[in-house]
Amino acid sequence: MPRSFRRLAAALAVAALLFPAAAGAQGFTGTKVEGSNASPAFDMIILRPVGFAGLVASAVLWIPAQAMTMITRPSEWEKPIDLMLKKPAAYVFTDPIGSH
Repeated sequence: MPRSFRRLAAALAVAALLFPAAAGAQGFTGTKVEGSNASPAFDMIILRPVGFAGLVASAVLWIPAQAMTMITRPSEWEKPIDLMLKKPAAYVFTDPIGSH
């Protein structure tokens, strides 16, 4: 493996481990941000297609996540479905236009 690829992989691994911890340390609760919503046009043209792409990526990653959850914590089998399928699908398909 090239040396630069190993450095990049190590930097991405460290960033992935540090940034969620930093968000939790700042008291991020995942609630909506106060302020104005996006315009309906921006929501339809930019946010919904990006949300749909995220839903597709999340659906692909859901399969191994669900398998690991069923192996390690079978009583919590609903968590990956809620986080990786229901919430992104609600963002794309059921939230009112201009609410993001």
